Amino acid sequence: MSMANETLHIDKENDNTNFFVRFFKYFIPWKGDHAAEVVRKVIFIGSIALFCSSVNQLTDFLETDKDTLEYTAQIQSLEPDFTDDINFDQVKADDGENSSPEAKQRKVQAWAKKLLKRNKEVVGWIKIPGFTNSEGKEYINYPVLQHSDNDYYLTHNIDNQPYESGSIYADYVVPIDKNGQADNITIYGHHMRKLGTSFTHLAEYKSGVKMLKKYPIIEFNTIYDTNEEYVIFSCFVAAVNESQDNGHLFDYWRYRNFDDQDYKFETWIDNVEKSSWYSCDIQCDPDDDYITLSTCSNEVANMRWVIVAKKLDKDDDKEAILASYKEKKDKDIYFPQVWRNVWGNSKKYLGWSY
Repeated sequence: MSMANETLHIDKENDNTNFFVRFFKYFIPWKGDHAAEVVRKVIFIGSIALFCSSVNQLTDFLETDKDTLEYTAQIQSLEPDFTDDINFDQVKADDGENSSPEAKQRKVQAWAKKLLKRNKEVVGWIKIPGFTNSEGKEYINYPVLQHSDNDYYLTHNIDNQPYESGSIYADYVVPIDKNGQADNITIYGHHMRKLGTSFTHLAEYKSGVKMLKKYPIIEFNTIYDTNEEYVIFSCFVAAVNESQDNGHLFDYWRYRNFDDQDYKFETWIDNVEKSSWYSCDIQCDPDDDYITLSTCSNEVANMRWVIVAKKLDKDDDKEAILASYKEKKDKDIYFPQVWRNVWGNSKKYLGWSY
């Protein structure tokens, strides 16, 4: 029965109260109402309250997203100007006169000093040049931090405040300091789905080799370096525990220094290459420096999307490497069993926001 008919019914019962009273009596429990009518009105009021609460939560959610994006833009605006710095390691390589241990210690570059004032745990800056949004802002363009564990910056920003997107941070086991760094630095960041912050847009490298050809270079400078380029040579999905792959596990994050007898270079590079969705012509040696970017891969629960890059040196022909990029056939790629259970032995890309 419509509200119009209800009000007509009230009129027929000679309810002489004014319209507003009759209106409220239709929605609010009133003396003399039958039990069913009281229940109807209570359910209606509850529905209105739930709707208002949902609208309020949605407003708060959208406001939080807005604040997060504004803060992210603020952090990205801290991008240093590397042009005035020189590479200290290169200077030392050219200077054979002073070989004392003190002279070999790395010096903090000028570009890093402002960031270190904001947070002493900043250890570098990472950027994928040209990979931008509609406003021309790079998606991956962040300071890199390093704490005494790998959990802290999952939930905190550069200002040490709780932050859903977390920060981009380097594996803590081998510190990046004046005495050196790991041969292979794993750098972590969240996949934030539709929000798009942190390492979310790394998922776009699943879309095909055209993406890799378009954005093959990662600029990563520790606070002791400047103008360093890394070329991507592998992208793959990885399990995080043995139960996901019939007892097998490529624990890529543990391959830090290749003189470690338990985590040798040969084992690492073999797994990196056979798992990669793409191939290229690049010479990789244990004496080279590498970075490994790690984020979530949501096509299958509790998996990781991993991108590996090698630091370019004077002997690398960058143009030849980029020209050699090819899409690997699915049958030639190693996928963990948990992936094969869902998607078979094939690549899958559901969009960066998935």
